Amino acid sequence: MRIIILSGLLIFALFSAGILWTSAEGTAAQSPCQQNAPQTGENLPPSTTLTVVVCSTYSSKAPDGTTVVLGEVENTNSFPVSNVKVGITFEDANNNVLEYKTGTTLLQVVAPNSMAPFSISSTKANPSISQVAVDLAGFTPASVKDQVLTIPSISLQLSDNLILDGTLKNGGTSTSTNTHLYLITYDVFQRVVAIDTTTVPDTAAGNSANFTITSTPSSRAKTFQIIAESDNYQSMPTDVTNIIASLPVLISNTNVTNPSGGQYASIPVDAPVKISSDLRYLLNSPQPYVYYVQVKKFGGQVEFIGNTTGIFLGGTDQDHTESISWTPDNAGQYYIETYVWDSNGIPISSAGTKINIALVK
Repeated sequence: MRIIILSGLLIFALFSAGILWTSAEGTAAQSPCQQNAPQTGENLPPSTTLTVVVCSTYSSKAPDGTTVVLGEVENTNSFPVSNVKVGITFEDANNNVLEYKTGTTLLQVVAPNSMAPFSISSTKANPSISQVAVDLAGFTPASVKDQVLTIPSISLQLSDNLILDGTLKNGGTSTSTNTHLYLITYDVFQRVVAIDTTTVPDTAAGNSANFTITSTPSSRAKTFQIIAESDNYQSMPTDVTNIIASLPVLISNTNVTNPSGGQYASIPVDAPVKISSDLRYLLNSPQPYVYYVQVKKFGGQVEFIGNTTGIFLGGTDQDHTESISWTPDNAGQYYIETYVWDSNGIPISSAGTKINIALVK
């Protein structure tokens, strides 16, 4: 399984601090699970038909420059497996191998006919990595873990932060020790695009423990699922359906281009500029919106404000790309801010990332 990383370099600045950052991410749309040939597990005869299947994956550049590969494996056997190893080959655009690394699923034991997530990063921040190949590297049969952990209470608050609050209950006969919870974020293609984790204290039989997970939400988020595992027990995967979104629109991938979408080496005065952003709506009810672009000089003076309107219908209509045209009148240095408000002038998103641009005559 080979994933192409479509690198799109986004350079922006924290204006008040004057710090420059870069990010790039790539995806590959595939069916949820693919199996090209039977995979053999460790300590199993080579002719075995027992299989664990690597499902579709998602790769991106982390803030430290490493390449992160997220995905899931599916245990198609009638018995649990453990030590499920996934091999990642990191390659450049010419298929030259830059690094090979193995990792394991986050769950120690993968129950029969169920799935488990993995997250594996390249060792070095190598900008030449542009594609990855993902393969199963081995697994072994395991003893079953009773799925007696339950998550009876859970709620997710979404704004510029993600805050998940819940309760874990131990329905087993012994203390649940070393308990980890994994919040899995999926995109519209059911690919894993983020994994967050937390732990809870050892929980006696019949008792409950509260937990909180806080992180930055993925701009590709569509659905959420949580699963728990301890040294001796597991939970069933639990869909997160109680979602409260106070700022239900996420702004990402703001780009500054010429009208046809090409990049400017430098932006000439009086040349038209297209400023566009990807918008992701997190709820299912219809939502009218106004997309604003504000261009400021580095001294803080507003040079331009433009807007366009739209409506999210909800359901499958959750991804829009909006654009504003601007023609600069004066040379100089500027930065761009983006916002989404509702039709009553109330913000329904956090401000988008500030984008720095330099204009020359």
